[in-house]
Amino acid sequence: MTRPWSLRRRLVRRVVLGACVAWLVGVGLAMLVVSHEMTELMDDSLEGSARLSLALYRGAGQVGALAPGDDAIRIIDAGVAVTEAPWPPVSAIGGQDVPGWRVFRLADPDGDIVIEVGHTSAWRRDELREALLWLVALMLPVLLAAPVAIRGAVGSALRPATRFADALRARSAQDLSPVAAPDLPVELTPIPQALNGYLDTIRARINAERQFATNAAHELRTPIAAASGQAQLIAAGLADDAAAGRLAGALGRMGHLVERLLQLSRAEAGAMGAGPCDLIRVARMVIDDLGQPVRFDDGEMTTAPVAVDPDALALILRNLLRNAADHGAGDLRVVIADGPVLSVGNAVGAGAAFRHATFDKSATSQGAGLGLAIIARVAAAQGITVDYAMAGDRAVVTLRLPRGEEGSAVKAE
Repeated sequence: MTRPWSLRRRLVRRVVLGACVAWLVGVGLAMLVVSHEMTELMDDSLEGSARLSLALYRGAGQVGALAPGDDAIRIIDAGVAVTEAPWPPVSAIGGQDVPGWRVFRLADPDGDIVIEVGHTSAWRRDELREALLWLVALMLPVLLAAPVAIRGAVGSALRPATRFADALRARSAQDLSPVAAPDLPVELTPIPQALNGYLDTIRARINAERQFATNAAHELRTPIAAASGQAQLIAAGLADDAAAGRLAGALGRMGHLVERLLQLSRAEAGAMGAGPCDLIRVARMVIDDLGQPVRFDDGEMTTAPVAVDPDALALILRNLLRNAADHGAGDLRVVIADGPVLSVGNAVGAGAAFRHATFDKSATSQGAGLGLAIIARVAAAQGITVDYAMAGDRAVVTLRLPRGEEGSAVKAE
């Protein structure tokens, strides 16, 4: 089982870790800069001391006029060392490192006087270490305050999400209305969007179930009453020889009606997939199952891939062919053309018309009046355009289907 974890703690840990790394990098860079600047400053101090010593020696003309600390100064006059220093002689002009010392050598351009001034390496290290320690000490409170500031900032940033979660917990289980979260950040807006899509699906399926119950209760009342009456007559011995046939017919109509209601409920609930499938193969399977003669023209195509669920396509074709067979006058044709486009046509009698409303049927129809309603709902869910045409003595229904990728195969038989 997955262990529960806190987004707040994870964000705080990672941000604090990032802040610490950034602080260490910043302090390291600052130490490098301070070390460089301190070194330059002490070198400038050595040069200044050398120039001051040269000026004092030239002005006073004797060693005794120099300031205290002569042991860190070497004066060479006309090649003779006037004062000695604890570092070995150097020959290069400018700053240089010798064992244990940093020495600056200055030569008098107007005479033979050379001044060497030095700092001990230990003293320079101590001064530099002290400066860096003060730098770290002054920067440390920033690091210590960072976790508190980050925790507060993360908590403030997550407050809209916690309010959204509280609002969801407070909703009733029967409340399927869309959730609103106007103050959520952009990164979290997909959550209420996905949730609203899920609620829409649940709402559609609940409405489909309610509609199915309503339709079933309304439409099954008459055939159930008829079947019940026939059964009572048979039980009382008052029925004629055809009563059993009438009872079987009533039960058959009930079964057909229940099947159509279930198809309508499934279509309204949007419970079908999205394909793909081969239009020609599905059409051939449906025609073979119909059990009636159908003239089929596949346009000399071997395959016609469409981006439609095969079960949905079969349901549409089965309803079209059954309606044409039951209400037409014969000459049933199925034609497939490039597009892909499929048309179902049949001959009709005088006064024939398409009836699109739910349970709308002619007085002589033995059907449930659900065929075209089922076709319309399934086609809309699958992105299929349906055109109806009544020209003279023929009725034609044309399906314009979304093209699928080459190599699509039927997923369901």
